[in-house]
Amino acid sequence: MKLQLEAVTKSYKSKQVLKGVTLTMGTGVYGLLGPNGAGKTTMIRILADVLRPTKGRVLYDGKDIHDVGDEYRAKIGYLPQDVSFYGDFTGRDYLEYSAALKGMEKARAKKRIEELAYSVGLGNDLKRKCTAYSGGMQRRLGIAQALLDDPEILILDEPTSGLDPYERIKFRNIISAYAKERLVLLSTHIVSDVEHIAAQIMMMEYGTIQHIYTTGEYIQRMEGRVWLSEMPAEQLMAYQNRAVISNVRAQGGHMEVRIIEDTKPFPDAVQAVPTLEDAYLYLFNYLPGKAGR
Repeated sequence: MKLQLEAVTKSYKSKQVLKGVTLTMGTGVYGLLGPNGAGKTTMIRILADVLRPTKGRVLYDGKDIHDVGDEYRAKIGYLPQDVSFYGDFTGRDYLEYSAALKGMEKARAKKRIEELAYSVGLGNDLKRKCTAYSGGMQRRLGIAQALLDDPEILILDEPTSGLDPYERIKFRNIISAYAKERLVLLSTHIVSDVEHIAAQIMMMEYGTIQHIYTTGEYIQRMEGRVWLSEMPAEQLMAYQNRAVISNVRAQGGHMEVRIIEDTKPFPDAVQAVPTLEDAYLYLFNYLPGKAGR
């Protein structure tokens, strides 16, 4: 199974949100990382066939998805960034309605709803109205909806928004177990969501895919670029405006500062083991007044 974007561009009047994105994905988990406004949601909506590109096309196994039509959409599980619920719907109503829209048989839908409600931690809450759910519960209900019909392609836009740390871990475990022989695209701005489960991680900015590597490859490229140094809080206040800093920790009377820089920033600085978050900050060059690398 292969999903491709060929020179996909999306414009709104004079604003170009996607700029000729070309990409090929097969089975496995793909992470899409990028700051807000990078174009992630627009790309996700085009892949989910919710939005049409201004130029270019999306191919499923070599065929334009608009020619494949309903057959393509039937293969997709989609969780948008914002999920709306009818005011009177309970969690069960919402999942049953979603199953009906997907054309699922009632017996299969009932069994699947029970399985997924348990998996996402809503087994005892399906009788409650969706509008009474917390933000995290609504997100978990949306994840269950996306998984209902056991889709071949799972497209998730900011799926862990509103989830607590334990729920995030549980979600990652669900996705890892589900992804075998399927394609999962997980769009987020939270590095930890994809760091350990994505086979390939795409970093997106300004409407283009800037980098595509594995977590290990990103980390390898950061060798010798992450440093630890100590400085007084007063010095840090001035220094942070001209350096990429990924972490600060109080250490006795000083601050231990994690600095991302190509060369040793201070004589006392020592090298640190890089992380994917370090690579994210470095490649997008999170420094006031500077563009990404």
